[in-house]
Amino acid sequence: MTTNKHIPGSSSGHRGGAFALLPTLLTLLLFVSSCRTNRPIPYFGGAIDTIPPTNFVLPEQVIQRGDVLSIVFYSDNPAATQIFNQASGAALNTTPLSSKLQASEAAGASGGYLVDVEGDIRLHALGKIHAAGLTKQQLETTLLDKIREMGVLTNPYCVIRFSNFRVTVLGEVKAPGVYQLPSEKASILEALGLAGDITIYGRKDNVMVVRESEGKRTYAKLDLTRQDIFSSPFYYIRQNDVIVITPDEGQPTARDLEIQRKVTILVSVVTMLVLLSTVFR
Repeated sequence: MTTNKHIPGSSSGHRGGAFALLPTLLTLLLFVSSCRTNRPIPYFGGAIDTIPPTNFVLPEQVIQRGDVLSIVFYSDNPAATQIFNQASGAALNTTPLSSKLQASEAAGASGGYLVDVEGDIRLHALGKIHAAGLTKQQLETTLLDKIREMGVLTNPYCVIRFSNFRVTVLGEVKAPGVYQLPSEKASILEALGLAGDITIYGRKDNVMVVRESEGKRTYAKLDLTRQDIFSSPFYYIRQNDVIVITPDEGQPTARDLEIQRKVTILVSVVTMLVLLSTVFR
C-alpha cells in the first residue's frame, strides 16, 4: 500500500516558480510580436539605364495670387534706378523652414511685392501691374516696356524671383512640415530630401501631390518606384505644392508604435506588481 506524502511548501514552490517565469514569458511574447522584417522599397525600381541621355524641359513657373515677388531694377544710371526699387531693399530669404512658415507680411517687409486677390502688384513710380497668370519673363517684359516708355533709364533690366517658393510635405516622412526652397528648380525628390526622406512605413508607390493653379486644384498620384517618374509633369514641384506620403497599411504607424510602447510599460508594471505580491505573500 502506497501512501502519498504531502511535502510542505511544494505547492507554493510550484506557484512561485510559475510566477517567476511570468515576466520572462511576457517579455518574450512582446518581443516576438513586435519583431517585423522591413525591406525598404528602392526608388526607380532599383536600377536606371544610364547609357542613353535623358532630355527634360524645366517648366516655367507661373505667378499666382498670394505669391510674393522679389523685383530689383538695374540700369546704366544707378541713381535714377533707385526710384523704381523698394527703399528696404529686395533681400530674398532662402533658408529652408522645417516647422515654422514665414508670413507673407514678413516677406513683403524684406522687399517683396505681394500679388493681391485681383492678381495685381503695385510698384513705386509704375503703379498697378497685373502679374497673375504671367511667367517671370512675361512680367519682366511688361515692366521694362513701361520703364522704356518713361525714358528715364538707359539699358534697364530687372531680376524677378519668388520670395515664397515653398512646399508642404506631410505623412510618413521623418520631418513633416513646410519648407521654403532656395531654388525654383526643385523636384519632388529634393522636397522629400528636405523632409528627411520617406520612412520605412511610407509607400513610395502611392505619393499624392496637391497643386493649385489659377483657382483650380489638381491631384496626382506618383509611383516613385518607377523610372517614368522623371517624365511626370509633377516631378518638378511648383510653389505651394502639398506632398502627402501615405502609410503602408501592413506596417505599424507612429501611433501604433506609441500604443505598443505604452502597452509594454503597462505589462512591465503589472508583472512587477505580481512578482512583488508573490515574494511577500
